Amino acid sequence: MLVNRRTFNVKNGRTDEAVALLKEAIAQFTTYTRDSRIYTPETGSFDVVAVEWEYETLEEYERRWAEWGATPEAATFLEQWYAVTERGGANEIWHLAAQS
Repeated sequence: MLVNRRTFNVKNGRTDEAVALLKEAIAQFTTYTRDSRIYTPETGSFDVVAVEWEYETLEEYERRWAEWGATPEAATFLEQWYAVTERGGANEIWHLAAQS
């Protein structure tokens, strides 16, 4: 299994808005049925939001993002998203090596 973790820098005071936008986008993408998680820091960096999605393969990851990118909702989301986020962040893909 792969986990895609994307970490975003959020404009000061707009974390709750960023989380709401992510929740809405996840709810709209109904063909994605695996777990997803949204994180905000308890300690650490300020004005950061992280989100994770699970995929079986890199091919699934690429296909799902292409599907989402082709939707009208994606364009609307990105316009709203860029209004609440700053440049930077990270896009990581982790391979699950072990699970207990």
